[in-house]
Amino acid sequence: MSFEEFVIAHARVSSKPHKKVSMDDKMSFFQQLSTLVTSGTPLLQGLRQAADQCESIKLRNVLGEIAGRVAAGSSFNGAAAAYPQLFEPYWIEVIRTGEMTGQMGGVLLELNKQIRDSRETRRKVTGALMYPLVLIVIAILAVTVMLWMVVPTFAGMFKDMGAELPAITQFVVDASAGVVKYGPYTFVGIIVGGFGFQRYMKTEAGKRNVGGVGMVTPMIGPLLVQMAMYRFASNLGLLLKAGVPMLETLQTLGGIFQNSPIYRDALERVRGRVAAGRPLAAALGETNLFTSMLTNMVRTGEESGQLALVMEQLSPYYKEKMEGLIGKVSKLLEPIIIVFMGSTIAGLMLAIYMPMFEMAGKVK
Repeated sequence: MSFEEFVIAHARVSSKPHKKVSMDDKMSFFQQLSTLVTSGTPLLQGLRQAADQCESIKLRNVLGEIAGRVAAGSSFNGAAAAYPQLFEPYWIEVIRTGEMTGQMGGVLLELNKQIRDSRETRRKVTGALMYPLVLIVIAILAVTVMLWMVVPTFAGMFKDMGAELPAITQFVVDASAGVVKYGPYTFVGIIVGGFGFQRYMKTEAGKRNVGGVGMVTPMIGPLLVQMAMYRFASNLGLLLKAGVPMLETLQTLGGIFQNSPIYRDALERVRGRVAAGRPLAAALGETNLFTSMLTNMVRTGEESGQLALVMEQLSPYYKEKMEGLIGKVSKLLEPIIIVFMGSTIAGLMLAIYMPMFEMAGKVK
């Protein structure tokens, strides 16, 4: 086999298929389908071609089933709605609008852009909070190792010498004894507690209570509000631009805020007031959960008849503001964690060596 033949046989033309469905797989599917439909490819043929090019085995199988349902006479949005674990409710609504208006290619392109922006925002949030989280884990591990392995050695030595320990040293020795005695139970309790909290967060009461506490907590509260404003503005602009009627748009937005019961209920009240003839801006202002900036921009959009365009222009503002808040929180946490970690370890070392210095001073 020649070198050229070897290269052709082993060239990384396509990625290795994988079982799970990532957000990259979904964005790639929407991008490919929008390109195919825009170029004049029939929807059914586009679905089959996009399924063949999909690198996720699971998504490929699902798309094959969706193509089969479309071939049997089902609508694309109706077939995709059968897989809520892969397609979010507002995606389905946007797809339905694309089918109704005959602008599927452009609608899918806008949807893919919105999904990409949301994903990029989540990535920036994760990246900004990763360093403080790593510092917290390192601090906890360092203190635990010292209490579990280092302090007991010195505690035994102090006991053999019969030394009278200072209060800070006695406190550290007692804490170390507690960690050694109850450490495994504490570790199991933390795991069980974390699992229980995760289960609790999946309940309606958990989402409502924890979300409510977060909204009134300094630093966290403003961040959650700005995130909600960004989600509202970006999705409202996308749905209205796609041609979804206002009441259906508000209903879809309620689904987008499914994991935020406080905002979900507020949007349900807003929908009722809009249905009764109230302007959207006034209805949003009456909830006291939307910023004055957003309600004023909504009012401007309603008065000018360009609400979708105004929301499309407003969402980057909230995105930048949200990212700025995340950066401030991250930069504020870093020195606090470092100071806490340094002072804690310094306190432990002082508690360990203080009796040794006292005993050394008594030697004549």
